Amino acid sequence: MKKLLDLKFLFTAVAGLEFFYFAAAMLPPSLIPLATGWNLGPDGHWIAKLIGLSLGTMGYFAWIFRKNPHLGVAKGLAFYQMASATMDWLMWWLLAEEGIFQTTLAKTTVVVAIASHYFFGLLLIIAIKKAKKNG
Repeated sequence: MKKLLDLKFLFTAVAGLEFFYFAAAMLPPSLIPLATGWNLGPDGHWIAKLIGLSLGTMGYFAWIFRKNPHLGVAKGLAFYQMASATMDWLMWWLLAEEGIFQTTLAKTTVVVAIASHYFFGLLLIIAIKKAKKNG
């Protein structure tokens, strides 16, 4: 458990997670539905590329700060993790009738995304509080 609450470990894990999303978003449009279950139109592919670049950038910042984690960066990463998971389930709930995440693969990937983002977000929040307490 001690390892899970180490900001160095968490920054490295978040960098890996966000790189995974970056790689998925950068796939050629014909491969995205096969790999992720996302059913995207032309605008969706463009937005996925933009978001993928943002996630890759966030992963890069987590990576470059992994050896000397900054609490401000940790707070930003924790906020994103929690907000991302919340947005995923909220959009699934609000757009269910419009067919969001309608394939089995999309449902599986969004459940994994929600769980992993909440998991890392909570660990980051606990680790931040621990780091503040320990000075």
